[in-house]
Amino acid sequence: MKNESQPQYSVVIPTYNEASKKDDMKNHLNSIRKYFENKKLSYEIVIALDGPTDETVSLVRKHSRDNKNVRVLNRKVNHGKGYTLREGLLAAKGKRRMFTDMDGATRIEMLDRLIPEMDKGADLAIGSRDMDESEIKKHQFFLKEWLGDAGNLMIQFVGGLWGIKDTQCGFKLFTEEFIKDVMPRTLVNRWGIDFEILIIGKKLGYTMAQAPVEWDDKGESLVGIAGYFMTLRDLFKTRWNVIRGAYKLNKKIENIKK
Repeated sequence: MKNESQPQYSVVIPTYNEASKKDDMKNHLNSIRKYFENKKLSYEIVIALDGPTDETVSLVRKHSRDNKNVRVLNRKVNHGKGYTLREGLLAAKGKRRMFTDMDGATRIEMLDRLIPEMDKGADLAIGSRDMDESEIKKHQFFLKEWLGDAGNLMIQFVGGLWGIKDTQCGFKLFTEEFIKDVMPRTLVNRWGIDFEILIIGKKLGYTMAQAPVEWDDKGESLVGIAGYFMTLRDLFKTRWNVIRGAYKLNKKIENIKK
């Protein structure tokens, strides 16, 4: 029996060192609260800390202390975005669970474009920066954009995700069922988690939808040039994991022993 207090939405924010963008953090947390309260939707914000080494912890507590709907998972050791996202999404309680970046590069209002896709039956809705209707308000350094575009073509080809133009946008919405079935199977602990989730979900037959979003590069990205090559390494590891049966796609999640 479902808990009557189960929130309709969970917003999971994997967070590392964000002290240099403290104003963006404050604005994003406030905008999430305002968005759900204005729509009269029950919600929670799960801030999953990935062992930050700057003032992020104190800033998170400062900017969220007056919001009873915020939970902070304060892990002291850094394990990577993938590990943190898995931890946060599985700890969340919402009927629908999303993740977003702490700097608010994609405004929470873009959820208005994902929710209709879920209402039509999609199991996950993917925010995309590469659709015709998408709007990039501030671009990344051209080399990073070029590497990102080239990498996405590789992800579509190697990962069997042809047609999904932007697998790496940090703005995705999932059903509770999808999270409980897919996330425990994931193995990637760093940046490749985005496409690993999509690959597993597609293999299991879940329905995906894409929607254009606005995106505003906030600068000081934690993903350096080396991160792109690490992500491609994760891509080939994920492909190999599919081939060797590491995700146990032929088994129900309740029958898989971790």
